[in-house]
Amino acid sequence: MGEIIVPLDETMRLIEELKSSKDLFAYLKKYDLNSTNLSFVDYLNTLFHQSNMKKSDIIRSMNMTRSYAYEIFSGSKNPSRDKTLMLSYGLSLDYETTQRLLTLAKHNPLHPKDKRDSIIIYTIYNKMNLISANMLLAECQEMILA
Repeated sequence: MGEIIVPLDETMRLIEELKSSKDLFAYLKKYDLNSTNLSFVDYLNTLFHQSNMKKSDIIRSMNMTRSYAYEIFSGSKNPSRDKTLMLSYGLSLDYETTQRLLTLAKHNPLHPKDKRDSIIIYTIYNKMNLISANMLLAECQEMILA
């Protein structure tokens, strides 16, 4: 799990370093970018096992049908961005782990310049559950996670 989560200015520095790099493989090794073969479902199941929670409790807190959630955990369904975020709440993930989960699910990461995403980021940092997050989204006249 060699992902590096960096602020935008640090990202620009990395881009400049990559542009001026004479040796791509040295750059990839320096930042451990060769180990990116982790799939969404493998990462999700790793997070589940690390949580020490029952799958039924996670699914209940996600407000998702049991069969659909099990299809996501088995890899037979690719969840939407909202469903991926619901998984994040169900697993009580932090911001960085949520961003990684979204990326592995091939969705855009949360962006603080987007109103809805900003609200979601706020709820993650304030350790709100899905119900509280949806109440705040509705209060701010944004689409709830469903």
